[in-house]
Amino acid sequence: MIRSIAVLICTLFAAAATAAEAPQAWSLAGQWRAHDGNDAAFSGWRGSDKNWRKLRVPANWYSAGWDHQGALWYRTEFSVPEIPAGRLATLEFDGVDYYADIWFNGRQHARHEGYFQRFAVDVTSEMRRHNQLAVRVDSPFEDPNTNWPLRKNLMKGILNQHDARPGGAWSPQGQDANSGGIWAPVRVRLSRDAAIDNLILRPDWSKGLAHPQLQAEIVYRAPAAKTTELILTARPDNFSGKNYQVRQSVTLAATGATPQKITLLLPMPEARLWWPRGYGKPNLYQVSATLRDKTGVLDRRRSRTGLRQVIEQPDNRGWLVNGQRVFIRGTNYIGSPWLSTMTKQRYARDFDLVEKMNANAIRVHGHVAGRALYQAADERGLMIWQDVPLQWGYNDSQAFADNAVRQTREMVEQFGNAPSIVVWGGQNEPPFNSPWMGKRFPDWNKDLNRNLMQRVADTLADDNSRIVHPFSAVEEHYWAGWYFGTLDNLLEPAKTATITEFGAQALPRLATLKTIIPKRDWWPATTQPGDPKWTRWKYHNFQPIQTFKNAGISRGDNIPAFIANTQRYQAQLVALAAESYRRQRFQPVTALFQFMFVEIWPSINWGVVDYLRHPKAGYFALQRAYQPLLPSIDPLTTQWKKAQPGKVHLWVINDLPKSHPHSQLIWRISQGRKVLAEGKKKVDIQPDAGEKIVELQITPLSDLPLTMQSKIVDADGKEIAGNQLTLPLVAEKR
Repeated sequence: MIRSIAVLICTLFAAAATAAEAPQAWSLAGQWRAHDGNDAAFSGWRGSDKNWRKLRVPANWYSAGWDHQGALWYRTEFSVPEIPAGRLATLEFDGVDYYADIWFNGRQHARHEGYFQRFAVDVTSEMRRHNQLAVRVDSPFEDPNTNWPLRKNLMKGILNQHDARPGGAWSPQGQDANSGGIWAPVRVRLSRDAAIDNLILRPDWSKGLAHPQLQAEIVYRAPAAKTTELILTARPDNFSGKNYQVRQSVTLAATGATPQKITLLLPMPEARLWWPRGYGKPNLYQVSATLRDKTGVLDRRRSRTGLRQVIEQPDNRGWLVNGQRVFIRGTNYIGSPWLSTMTKQRYARDFDLVEKMNANAIRVHGHVAGRALYQAADERGLMIWQDVPLQWGYNDSQAFADNAVRQTREMVEQFGNAPSIVVWGGQNEPPFNSPWMGKRFPDWNKDLNRNLMQRVADTLADDNSRIVHPFSAVEEHYWAGWYFGTLDNLLEPAKTATITEFGAQALPRLATLKTIIPKRDWWPATTQPGDPKWTRWKYHNFQPIQTFKNAGISRGDNIPAFIANTQRYQAQLVALAAESYRRQRFQPVTALFQFMFVEIWPSINWGVVDYLRHPKAGYFALQRAYQPLLPSIDPLTTQWKKAQPGKVHLWVINDLPKSHPHSQLIWRISQGRKVLAEGKKKVDIQPDAGEKIVELQITPLSDLPLTMQSKIVDADGKEIAGNQLTLPLVAEKR
């Protein structure tokens, strides 16, 4: 395979040498060779690699079949013909987790830190006909006795600590299944006299929504000063329409190893805007920046973007996208802790399920994903709240904060072309905002990571094209019914405009559970969390304390009953919460994100979709509760009792900018076959509105569950939305 890479690249280089235009790129994907790199005395950049193990690139080493902690040496060879004078040769890595030391033909060229960034290495002076590339990749195991998890040193977010990854968040096994590796594509790029490393695109609304402009920053390297022409072109990507172009003479500076920037403004009159799903089409433009002289093209870089304006209105009046108010119905999303396993097709599969659940946004929770995620979201109009990869506690030094600022800036510059990203989110539950950490860590203090959080938030705020949320606070995580409180607490007034987490765990279907927990461990002797048979369950993220004690879920008599009981509880909780917070739209709630959408490995957690992508009952409950047009049912309490009257309020909520005049709200409340109340009421449904329509008083007549149904029919009598809530009655104490 290594020889085939060399032959292919050599052939392509030969073709490029006769081509009129210089910029070319060739993939180095394939079977590389790898060797354990934890011995500091081992110099893997030299010597024979004949007996090294073969390892696929790109891939996280765990997903490629090597369960390893620490460092690996990677090696590959490729051949090229003689490069003409003036050509620049660049190695480009799209993502290496976490440290990368690059050796090319026996010389160390670069060291890079950070798992998600693209980075370039100039190898012009060392490029030969036959070349050897060696990369020492180090994804360290952080010492649980010193820095992990409160004072972590790696900016990896959920990839090395999270309660939904192997081992859970707090156990000594919480760093199992290391995500290290050359997980994203590697290529060789050839350009002439200059190299464009990045193209940063942002909409410019200084002349108003009716007069869009596109600001472009071209990040380049050049070995010598040179006058050239810069051509910026924007062409429709997913629709037919007008092209836009601007040409400008520029003088490139001699940059040395430090890239420089050129800024250009492209007027785009009558350009089509990018709209989120449900509000219009997600129109995209393919943008290219080209450096050209009289001989031809020096280099070219392409990227895709969309023009959209995002504004957060004061006083909880909501978010505006292109002047239209949008209510956010979201879910927290992680595709996999091994990012190389997530292709654009797999993200699209997940996003199909997200859209069918009636969510219009995802929170990319505590990590930066592969570029394919943002491409898929851009194309379908799925809005993204993008977190920085900072999860809980970190090293509190200035040096770590400096590093975090650099990596945050690179995230903004490299991923900010995606119009789907409407929010930059800072650190998740930083220690200074998490007093519960004081009970777990003796060295916690009330100011831990406050400076880190602020510096990262300030860096995010340098991008004025989207909303910035400085950090995800524990006050925005509404865990009533799971970590504390009861389901009734979910019906209380919200205290924050953004609700970035709410939910409960549920077991997957039996066929999926069989792939996670062996049958011999299905039925621990008791529901006490200290029962040793729960150990395997807890490794796979199941929480017995919250399940049995806090939520009070009955295990039942067998596994099918256990599964049904947990799924029923999750479904009830997410539906009650989602509807409650939607009834409080803009008073104060502007955005809500259920936690989590999908389980990211063979796990038993908060996902409403299991790791094999089979929906649980909670998925369908959210699908109803997230309908853009919703006949919402407010039971005021979940504690209904026989012969005791209670109240039910019926609402109509319409998130979309479309009215539904001359409609009817129809309801029916029953126990078994006994109808306790039914009726209908005419309603003119306004766009972007929520209104309480009916107040009912109901008295249960038996101990049977209470079933509440409501639906909306349009002027033609067609049902356009429906809803149902079933509540068990509280048994009378004897």
